[in-house]
Amino acid sequence: MLAIRQPAWLPYVLPMAAFLILTSLEGYLPKTEAGPDPTWYVLAYTLKVVVVTALMVVCRSTWQDLRTFPGIGVILAAIGLGLVVTALWVKVPSPAIPFLGGGTRAGFDPYVLNPSLFYVFLAVRFFGLVVMVPIFEEIFWRSFLNRSVIDQDFTKVPVGKVTALSAVIVSALFALAHPEWVPALLTGLLWAGLLWKTKSLSACVVSHMSANLGLGIYVFATKSWIYW
Repeated sequence: MLAIRQPAWLPYVLPMAAFLILTSLEGYLPKTEAGPDPTWYVLAYTLKVVVVTALMVVCRSTWQDLRTFPGIGVILAAIGLGLVVTALWVKVPSPAIPFLGGGTRAGFDPYVLNPSLFYVFLAVRFFGLVVMVPIFEEIFWRSFLNRSVIDQDFTKVPVGKVTALSAVIVSALFALAHPEWVPALLTGLLWAGLLWKTKSLSACVVSHMSANLGLGIYVFATKSWIYW
């Protein structure tokens, strides 16, 4: 029997594609006057986390791109840069644009949930925000896509190599994938710079995790649910 060889790009793209598709489908959930129906939204978001995380495990061959882990000084700098990104996200005004997959970000107040469901949702939401998204997004944007801009056969390009063109193109596409496109563009350029300086995709993941954790804390402190 002939073995079917999967394209090299497939494990890089699958988690991101699933995330975008499932996010776009959230726009079709039943709604209340206050926004998405709470029960349906929790179920949909939990399903998204389960599906995307499962695909990340199936596509774990891409995790080898994270093997170059920086020293403590770089980690601290990456965390600090992540907090700068958090500040950009909440302070830099940006006209909302649709997601690439369709729809805009919908705010969701978790305090409408009963206490038991609230804590379950909180755990799932922070796992998705702080762990899942930074890993698959950095693997997609700043490993696969960045190298694909440099060479059509991205596997020939070392992880961590960045050119001016790849930084601009990837950052622009990263911006288009977020309704808050202005801070997203600035964020993409900052993380391209971090990747160029450190040659470590793990540094970008740490910075992304730091940024999203900071954003999650800000959301709860200010009840700015639209940043979910």
